[in-house]
Amino acid sequence: MTSPAVAHPPDLDERTLVRELTHRINNQLASAINVVTAAAVRAEHPETKVALGNVAELLQEQANVHRVLAIPEGDTLVDAAQYLRRLCLAITPSQLEPIGVRLSFQADALPLEPERCWRLGMAVHELVTNSARHACFDGRAGEIKIKLSLAHPVVSCIIVDNGSLATRLKPARGLGLVRDLIKSLGGRLEYGFGPEYSSFPLVFVLTERERRANRAVASRRARTPRRQTIRSIPNKTATAHPAGTLPHLHGPTSASNASEGARLVGAARTTEKADVLAPLLARPRFKVKGEMEC
Repeated sequence: MTSPAVAHPPDLDERTLVRELTHRINNQLASAINVVTAAAVRAEHPETKVALGNVAELLQEQANVHRVLAIPEGDTLVDAAQYLRRLCLAITPSQLEPIGVRLSFQADALPLEPERCWRLGMAVHELVTNSARHACFDGRAGEIKIKLSLAHPVVSCIIVDNGSLATRLKPARGLGLVRDLIKSLGGRLEYGFGPEYSSFPLVFVLTERERRANRAVASRRARTPRRQTIRSIPNKTATAHPAGTLPHLHGPTSASNASEGARLVGAARTTEKADVLAPLLARPRFKVKGEMEC
């Protein structure tokens, strides 16, 4: 007698698994926000209410970052400049404002295939997070700059900060993930650092579909020349966290820097020839002893 055939469930593709994971994390964050908010409402002591309210707000900001980084739907090309600008707006209050670090972003319109744009966004998020965690600003006003540019058909995205690494960079899981993400785009990741800066240039080549779209964008731009414009995004007032609730990750930060917050300035279009990153990137590489995993 033969045994009946066992029916195996169909394999799930990677996109479905990522969506399931994203949905689960969104639900868990929403549940945590509800629990903390309810505790803030029940609390009787004013300082306890403020502390719990700050925690709920921080969780909400983290949820906003997670939503921006959700895997895209559909196949319509996405403007990477707008996508990364939204990501910067989400990262600033959740990760940078609490430690007094300013984030600036410069880019022109750059249509990319949606999943490739999403992978670029995840790489940028990881590199900004690394800068926020590991850069030591030594009392300077911390600043992270992102510049996205196109030298047909090569895309260049540079993340640079004005901090230093107390020990030599040892690529670990974080940079390994970034390297894999950029490799999946057909590109590469590099890095350099000195006593007052760290830089992470990444480059990749456009697909044929992206090349056609970017040529069309360049053609329209040539037919309708615009005056130089720099758009600024109003700063969200930094939340006053009770002492001890949010540790300084970079050492001491001056009160003036903390009050300044991390105003995000977006330069949507600029014809300035001076590269805003040049003063930092032009410095010679400087490596010190010791190693740190990133």
